[in-house]
Amino acid sequence: MDASNRNLMQKAHHEFKEGLRIALYLWVVFGLLVLHKSMILAEHNIDFAYHGLALINALALAKVMLVARHIPLGERLKNAPLIYPTVLKSALFTAVLACFKTAEDAVIGWYRHETFRQSITDLGGGTWRGVLSLAMLVFAMLVPFVGYGELGRVLGEGKLERIFFKPGTL
Repeated sequence: MDASNRNLMQKAHHEFKEGLRIALYLWVVFGLLVLHKSMILAEHNIDFAYHGLALINALALAKVMLVARHIPLGERLKNAPLIYPTVLKSALFTAVLACFKTAEDAVIGWYRHETFRQSITDLGGGTWRGVLSLAMLVFAMLVPFVGYGELGRVLGEGKLERIFFKPGTL
């Protein structure tokens, strides 16, 4: 295997690992949101069994985030205090995820011959206020994830993982 193929394989392996990391985090976040929704609905004796879709959504949206990561929006802020690129990238990812999820639900609704409003009822009840509130929740849950990535970028490749996951590396 020549150097260019080896380099391509290393890049693909890195992107795959990054995609799995993103999907795992999103799965936990979406799983918690679904669990919360099912608990609220159970208080009103409404059955809700949507838990499997949290994983499917996490995998689909992880691919979207992998692509969105390469948008050079925060490049001018790379030397700024970490809070700025963290908040900006969290907002970008929230907007991208919200748009993608809305578009996905709209396409599925269109296929089912539903109106746009009917197709997005699972997103915050289908109201703009509900969608905005859900987007703010996702934003708040993305801040630590993006902050972790930004801190890792500043510290250098693999340093943050060693600090977190290997004993005696401080």
